Amino acid sequence: MQELILGIIDNYPHVELLVSLNAGMPLEALAARDHLQQWIKPANISMWHGVAEGGEAIDGYTEKRRLSEVALAYHVASLNPDVALSASPFEGSYDKAVPLMPNGISKIPLASIFYDAIPYRYPEQYLSSPALRAYYERRLASYSEFDLNLCISEYSRRECVEISRNPRAFNMLAGVSRDFRNAMEHAETRVPRPTEKPFILYVGGLDWRKNVRSAIEAFAQLPADLQEQYSFVLAGDHPQSLLRDEQERWKKLGLPEQSFVAIGHVTDSQLVALYKETDLAIQPSLLEGFGLTALEAMTCGTPVIASNTGALPEVIGDREFLFNPADVKDIARVMKRALGDRQATKATAERQRNRAAAFSWAKSAAIAVAALKDAMVRAAESGKIEAVSAIQYAALQRLGNMDLPADFIAQTFARSELAKSSGPRLIVDATSTYRVDHKTGIQRVVKNICANLEMLQGDDVERIVAYSDSLDGWFAIPKTLEKPSTAISFTEDIRLEFSPNDRILMLDSSWEFYRHHYKTLRAARLRGAIVISCLYDTIPLRFPGFCDPGMPPTFSNWFQAALSYSNAFICISKAVADELIAIFEAIQFPREMKIGFWHLGADFAKAAISVDIPPVRRNGRWNFLMVGTLEPRKGHGVALEAFDRLWDEGIDIGLTIVGKPGWEGEHFVRRIEQHREYGKRLIWLNGISDEKLQKAYGDSDALIAASYAEGFGLPIVEAAHFGKAVIASDIPVFREVTASGQNCYFFTVGSPTSLVETIRSFLETGKNGIETLPLIGRVNGGISWKESAEELQRVVLTDDWYRMYRPQSNKTYVPISDIGITKMGEVLTSDETRHKIELVEGPIVGDNGMLKYMVRVANLSPQLWSSVGNPDGSLAVMASYRILSNKGETIFPENHRSRIPFVLPPGNSLYMSIEIPSAFKRKGGAFTDIGLLQESVGWWSNPLRVPL
Repeated sequence: MQELILGIIDNYPHVELLVSLNAGMPLEALAARDHLQQWIKPANISMWHGVAEGGEAIDGYTEKRRLSEVALAYHVASLNPDVALSASPFEGSYDKAVPLMPNGISKIPLASIFYDAIPYRYPEQYLSSPALRAYYERRLASYSEFDLNLCISEYSRRECVEISRNPRAFNMLAGVSRDFRNAMEHAETRVPRPTEKPFILYVGGLDWRKNVRSAIEAFAQLPADLQEQYSFVLAGDHPQSLLRDEQERWKKLGLPEQSFVAIGHVTDSQLVALYKETDLAIQPSLLEGFGLTALEAMTCGTPVIASNTGALPEVIGDREFLFNPADVKDIARVMKRALGDRQATKATAERQRNRAAAFSWAKSAAIAVAALKDAMVRAAESGKIEAVSAIQYAALQRLGNMDLPADFIAQTFARSELAKSSGPRLIVDATSTYRVDHKTGIQRVVKNICANLEMLQGDDVERIVAYSDSLDGWFAIPKTLEKPSTAISFTEDIRLEFSPNDRILMLDSSWEFYRHHYKTLRAARLRGAIVISCLYDTIPLRFPGFCDPGMPPTFSNWFQAALSYSNAFICISKAVADELIAIFEAIQFPREMKIGFWHLGADFAKAAISVDIPPVRRNGRWNFLMVGTLEPRKGHGVALEAFDRLWDEGIDIGLTIVGKPGWEGEHFVRRIEQHREYGKRLIWLNGISDEKLQKAYGDSDALIAASYAEGFGLPIVEAAHFGKAVIASDIPVFREVTASGQNCYFFTVGSPTSLVETIRSFLETGKNGIETLPLIGRVNGGISWKESAEELQRVVLTDDWYRMYRPQSNKTYVPISDIGITKMGEVLTSDETRHKIELVEGPIVGDNGMLKYMVRVANLSPQLWSSVGNPDGSLAVMASYRILSNKGETIFPENHRSRIPFVLPPGNSLYMSIEIPSAFKRKGGAFTDIGLLQESVGWWSNPLRVPL
């Protein structure tokens, strides 16, 4: 169907195409919508909602399926097309699909595509149950009621007329796909041959009708020299049970095992290479409605022998290369002839190539458009019901007496009506911040961006800030995020209804609501809305040890949901965008994704405000400043250790730390308060105002940013605003946000020794005494929040993306549930378990009596690791520990698992926190081995041994 659509789009631009998809199958519908939007504008893709609960061949023709058929007919009539086409009236045998069937709701002409009636010809093989037979016979009978039947071959046209007694049938032919032709132009030249010997190639399935068994038996009847000379190659995605049957057949015939080669699924490029390398392609089917693989081979210049039944003779043309598929000897005869006279076969292949040129989807489109126009003319002559009210009445009349609740029927019809289209809107999520403002960095971003949402020059997009914490839907809230004196009542009458003109920006850290948002945003996507997720950083996935234990799994669940429902991601820095792209490449994310970034703002007053705070600068001392929440990830411990060394060397410098205690910050607070320099050369300012922060910047000589990981680096931007130098850990985002002309020094992440040397270098480059720098204007210190909001809106509203990620695979339809390789499926080899574990920090004794170790785990193997394995948990990769005695004997086996939050790709590292009860020391424990294991397989070698 895709190729017919493309044929019409390419050759008949005046024909407007409308497509309707079944939202009752959301994963499939979204995959189809995303795929079709390459060629059809989103506004022309509509959704209706079927309510069938299972396949008709299993459940029968249920009332819900009957209701669905009428609702679909009503939906199509509401679109008011000139003609409607049912792409596949047999869909829905074993699933919830509901095809468009003939109905009496309107006089809109209804056409179908007829492919074949193979089950009708072979009922014993394909109609094995009464339910299956009833389903098939009902669907087959419907072809008599279509106004027009488009057929894919002259054979299928004759068969359609014979069975349906409907003379309005046209042979529109078929052709090879656009993807296949593109693959021919860019064929892979390095595809390894499936066998060293020349080979005969079969492409296709292995079900009974394909008759591969007869082709194998015919190969066994070839002369011994040909059997010795050739291999038999199968290409296709074959079930193992069917493949084993053919392998056993080959063995029983006494044929060499190495001459039977099954290579499984192949890409179009690989298939083209196979066609060009083979000496002969064979299509032995008992019956085909067209014969696509034969046409593909002919197009590549490959000689093809095929059955003399069905539509294959129309495709092949050369009768001397046709055989009776029911006669093994006849197959062997034609096979021997094609292989024995290579010169004649080469001439035949050239004739077949020329014949293949007569088949194209452009020709098919021409025949189909002419036939559909003729049907439109006939309909116009008989009049046409245009009023939706009349159509609805006719639809209800079709239902008759149905034992379903009236409100259920009404809801089904309502969900089949056309979605109301609003003007263009930007809908911004602020759920988490509006619900409870914890005054986090992300919530600061959300409040500033929402407050600065304004129309850009030349746009007419309505801005809406929205809230959703349940399946009740999305509701508008004030852009200021201020709550009124009386609580807002989120009722149905103020619920936001999404439309194809909406862009939904998931700006907030509403990660805990991922289950609700997955469903509501999936529904928005089905209506054609664009969903853009905001990624502040990937820290919970790569540095879980620096996070609250509940954060990494929650964030990982949100991230995986966002991968499913998002059209695009917007990041707060180029560094984060690059990290996201690396994740996509590592997991082989199977769909295209737009990726952008923008920079955060900083709105300080034009001049520092004098306020009374403890003086920082004393006795001509160089003063250094750290700004940020006190938590392990920020590297305060690294900085303090470096300053301890410098102070011990007699270097008179000061360190001011500005920030509130955060997660796991209590330990560092105690370290500060018990420090010998506390209140002297070590100052801690806890939760100060913006005015006091400005003065702290003004009184400092350099900012120290010692973080292990960040998404942006706002203090560096603020330091530039005040003309201050920066000494920062060498991470990509810190290099990105440092301003042009800013005096910057970088040191190795997590290394006090490197920081000591960097501070020394900074001091040595200074002039005698303290260099007086103006507070404002030395360096352009970033952008304002208004400018930040404008930059963000420009990216998401004008599609000014940094990168378009494209997968290497060429899968046509990928359900949104498929996010790539994120699970373990096999036992890892020793090479695939190569790794290194290093101690970063610890043990630290927590208030809960646990010994905490921070370790860095590096994946040195070629294999991606995940803590998700089989449903029973086996094969998952985990971190764990064992308790050992002074003699190195294991006295307590592992009893705790630490999970990889998402994946650990080859060449990457993960910072993990391992907590061990201190009670093990009292029970004779002296050491712990921290290592990796694969569940149900065992521990890996080279664990990290550290003392308790």
